[in-house]
Amino acid sequence: MSRAVRIDRDSLMALAPQARAIINPPGQIPPGALAGERVSRQQGRGLNFDSLRRYQPGDDVRLIDWQATARMRTPWIRLYNEEKERPVFLLVDQRLNMFFSTCGQTKSVAAASIAGLLAWRSLHDGDRLGGAVFGDRDYALRKCRSPTSTLPVFFDDLVRYNHRVADDYPHEKPGALSLAAILRHSLPLVPAGCWVALISDFHDLDNECDALLAALRRRGEVSAFVTLDDLHLRLPSHGRLAARYAGQETTFSLSPSLQNGVKQSVTARLAAQASRLTRLGVQVNQIVVGGDLLRQLQQGV
Repeated sequence: MSRAVRIDRDSLMALAPQARAIINPPGQIPPGALAGERVSRQQGRGLNFDSLRRYQPGDDVRLIDWQATARMRTPWIRLYNEEKERPVFLLVDQRLNMFFSTCGQTKSVAAASIAGLLAWRSLHDGDRLGGAVFGDRDYALRKCRSPTSTLPVFFDDLVRYNHRVADDYPHEKPGALSLAAILRHSLPLVPAGCWVALISDFHDLDNECDALLAALRRRGEVSAFVTLDDLHLRLPSHGRLAARYAGQETTFSLSPSLQNGVKQSVTARLAAQASRLTRLGVQVNQIVVGGDLLRQLQQGV
């Protein structure tokens, strides 16, 4: 079957060099955000020079910058900020609603590819990696551990669930596993200070999701990667359109008024969805599945 509708392990492995092109990965603490007057003893990726400050009584004399002190003829010390290791937790939707596309790859394949890129970026950065891959019936949860140990089994989960949704279509009916349910199951595994990336079309975002996302937001940063098909922007103004979903087929005639109505309706729904997530403190990245995923990730993060 075409790679547009299912992903394979080789494709996920091949994403490793592309992931390095994500220059500012999501969840990375920006320079200066942790600036302080004392050197932290907490382990992390290292200490970065931030700025100079005039020496004050009680400061650690080991922080004195002797070149600045000689130049200014008064003691100055160097301030540092800590580049901390941050756990990464990826939630990847592989339910039936994600098996859809009118151009290029399906939303389910795009979601798996995005997860692969972010997982590789986590490994490149040395961040602990965990995640949840979920379908209509069940899910696979992985605690945040060393990326070298988590990445292989996480890729196995991605391939298994991605193939299942392709194999089951159109016979499988949407299951009972909701977005709220997977958030509820994942919450206990998300450590404090974690960056959470949720990759889905968010078709069943509801009030319970709001509460769970707010709880996740209190533990760390949360980003939503909203996978979408941009058919509403590409509809012709005339002609006939055929659609097929879950074994059901229909055709209808297009007109300028219908074209405009569809465009406005879908655009308004996506805007409302983004506004809802933004109010919860979630960073929203809308990803068009028919476009260049890496380029969109670079622009969105």
